[in-house]
Amino acid sequence: MCRLVYNLALEVKIWAFRNGTRLSAFDLCYQLVDLKKEYDWIDQVDSQALQAAVRKIDIAFRNFFNGQGYPKFKSKRNGGSFQCPNNTRKVNWDQSTLTIPKIKNIPIILSRKFQGKIKTITITKTPTKKYFASILVETNEDIVSAPKVQNAIGMDLGIAHFAVMSNGQKIDNPKYLSKTIARLQVLQRRASKKKKGSHNRKKANLKVALIHEKIANQRNDFLQKVSTRLIGDNQTDTICVESLFVRNMVKNHKLARAITDVGWSKFISMLEYKGKWYGKNVIKINPWFPSSKTCSGCGQVLDELDLSVREWTCGGCQVTHDRDVNAAKNIRMKGLQTGVGSSGEPVESWRIRRAKKQERLQM
Repeated sequence: MCRLVYNLALEVKIWAFRNGTRLSAFDLCYQLVDLKKEYDWIDQVDSQALQAAVRKIDIAFRNFFNGQGYPKFKSKRNGGSFQCPNNTRKVNWDQSTLTIPKIKNIPIILSRKFQGKIKTITITKTPTKKYFASILVETNEDIVSAPKVQNAIGMDLGIAHFAVMSNGQKIDNPKYLSKTIARLQVLQRRASKKKKGSHNRKKANLKVALIHEKIANQRNDFLQKVSTRLIGDNQTDTICVESLFVRNMVKNHKLARAITDVGWSKFISMLEYKGKWYGKNVIKINPWFPSSKTCSGCGQVLDELDLSVREWTCGGCQVTHDRDVNAAKNIRMKGLQTGVGSSGEPVESWRIRRAKKQERLQM
């Protein structure tokens, strides 16, 4: 029902947008009253959940104007989710049940106990027909500890190795998608040949979804373990990393699959929130800093450095560098210079960078 409301509201929003009329989420929510007269069975659903589905449209269009994809209609095949931002929400720890508005005592498998006021419950259905409940809780506790700056390491994220540290340590890239891509292509080919709308096609798509879910679970497990190990290291108080624009990097079609397989953005987010838990600093530096082309010994910067070059010798100090280790050392140095807890130097917009590039070419 939330999917129906979302699709109808999106259709109205697109029609209004093309005709020069701006409709906010509040305007669309007011139309729910008329919609309930046409579809009386919508009253079976919590009204707050329907309004939350409509408010997602504003977020989708805001993301679109910030450079992301155009809002799409929701399909039943991809699962979906709905939110319960009402007050009738509770978890029964003894009986392992969850209560949301108009649905009581849902049997659940509890992940871990929490204390605090429940703000929002999001029910999600995966393409493999599994249901999850994500509970947002307000604890009113300050979990940020005093940061320490004594021991710092730099980290260069890559594809050949998932991460390379300034101390020479390297973490291999598991490449879960690459290892499974052959089987995944076979299943996708079989599914595409089934008749559309048939049960055989649904069963074939389910097999494809199971493979995707396994890859996602493997990747998430790897990222959780690596981030926990790095943050929990007693010899490390500060971790310096680059701010990566993954959305722009995946435009390189030769590396797009490998880049999406490693999960850099999710890994950095894990480092940040776990760093707050354990009082560690995670410093993100300017993504335009030439960490790979700069000599960590004398500071000389190369004009060009091809991606295939893994080792190079500095013309100033004659020191031979491992490309990734040298980049990690420069990231550590730049992060400590930038300052603890800051996001690095302000990043120029792409319009300013393009204007400067054109100015250099004209000169």
